[in-house]
Amino acid sequence: MAYWYGGLSIKADYQELLAAHEKAVKQLSLVEARYDDASQQLTNAKLGSDIDREAVNDVRTTVSEHKETINQLNEEINFYKGLMAPTERERGLGIRSWEIYLGSEPNRFQYKLVLQQLALKHTVLKGTVKVNIVGRRNGVEETLSLDILSEQVDKILKLRFKYFQYLEGELIIPEGFTPDRIDIVAKATSPKAVTVEKQYGWIVQK
Repeated sequence: MAYWYGGLSIKADYQELLAAHEKAVKQLSLVEARYDDASQQLTNAKLGSDIDREAVNDVRTTVSEHKETINQLNEEINFYKGLMAPTERERGLGIRSWEIYLGSEPNRFQYKLVLQQLALKHTVLKGTVKVNIVGRRNGVEETLSLDILSEQVDKILKLRFKYFQYLEGELIIPEGFTPDRIDIVAKATSPKAVTVEKQYGWIVQK
């Protein structure tokens, strides 16, 4: 099963986008404060005369988790900034990200594709996107389209959004097929005809 979502899409406006950006900025401020506190705790623990190694490891883990959250929030903030005020070079249809995660079985995976439109004035973007998984079977290179590996996915997926749109679902890798990379081709037909392509390695997130 695959699902298309138009995040802040046709019914969304600039104010909603701005609110999402401000929320991410506030979250970042809170997490940065927690990160500073945890870092100080770690320093104090290391300087203590009676070091509790387990406590130090716990604090170190907390620091690492906060740092990861900060990186994620910074990425989210940059995403919103790009949507609201793109540079001349960044404008137009873009393939923002492709992510894949382990599923319930060894050959099942969860995926998420995010596309975006960067513009000074957002109008509804229409077009299509095609996703191919390239790999090898019996030593021979083979290309499988997403519609073959994921239920209820058309061979060419339609795009219709103002800010960003994402597709998520489950894909099943057939026995004997070893994925190598993902080839994505997105084409906008309006407001301006443009084609963008991007490749991703087969990197499975935990």
